[in-house]
Amino acid sequence: MNLPFLKKYQPKYYNEFQIDKDYKDLLNLLIKIDSLNILLIGNPGSGKTSLLEATVREYYNLDKLPINNILYINNLKDQGIQYYRNEVKTFCQTPSSVLGKKKFIILDDIDVINEQSQQVFRNCIDKYSHKVNFIASCNNTQKVIESIQSRSTIIKLKPLSKQFLSNIINNIKNKENINITSKAEKFILNICNNSIRLLINYLEKFKLLNTEITYEISRNICTNISYYDFERYTDLWYKHKNIKDAVKIIFSIFNKGYSVMDILDCYFLFIKTTETIEEEKKYKIIKIICKYISYFHTIHEDEVELVFFTKDLVDIN
Repeated sequence: MNLPFLKKYQPKYYNEFQIDKDYKDLLNLLIKIDSLNILLIGNPGSGKTSLLEATVREYYNLDKLPINNILYINNLKDQGIQYYRNEVKTFCQTPSSVLGKKKFIILDDIDVINEQSQQVFRNCIDKYSHKVNFIASCNNTQKVIESIQSRSTIIKLKPLSKQFLSNIINNIKNKENINITSKAEKFILNICNNSIRLLINYLEKFKLLNTEITYEISRNICTNISYYDFERYTDLWYKHKNIKDAVKIIFSIFNKGYSVMDILDCYFLFIKTTETIEEEKKYKIIKIICKYISYFHTIHEDEVELVFFTKDLVDIN
């Protein structure tokens, strides 16, 4: 059976993670004293879920995980806390199937659920922490109530380095015999947004192609919107100051079904990786892109703003 790359290359134990020794020492200490109420903080795709699952494996130290001892909750945003209230209560009240070991409740992305739902888990921690470990992950601690944070050991993962991500590429491409040019490697490193998940998905696509992965192929495979369209758009507003034709290009992208936010997100990645614009100008362009993204998030999204966006780009000194 061919496993998806995300499963195939997912670290299972602490010694398979390329993280600071301090993290491993702290987690091993928490396992030793059997106090694993943990809140793990990190960017999307930084390996939080894998580290939480590895913690459970290290704790039980068994060939097969006792599934009756583990309750995964990862779709509260859709189901709501009422859906789980009775299940969580029953789970916490029943004894552990492993002698001398606690049970686990694992809550991925606790920051996406509302305060009322979080309070339910805070109550569970207070009532059942003598028999259940509560481990959770989040991207944004500001959306996690203080009473949960104060009851948890908070571990904040550092942003992943380019060298770390490059090591992942080298490991997988060698094991899977993926032939990829250095320029294509550099490109996917720049557009993966420091996400291990995204990077591994790109490599799996390359494996399926079964050919040498050039820069041109990587641009076509790893981006939603054609970079050729962005190159034409940029050439018109940046080199020729031609607002009219540049607007036609960006509206043609919009008319293919992409939202304004899709366009701005992808254009942000394009600007980061293009070699046709000097770094000082890139900084100014990214500042404008971020301004419009913030505007659309807080007020409204309207395609007419693409005209004003293009005008602001042309006006860059």
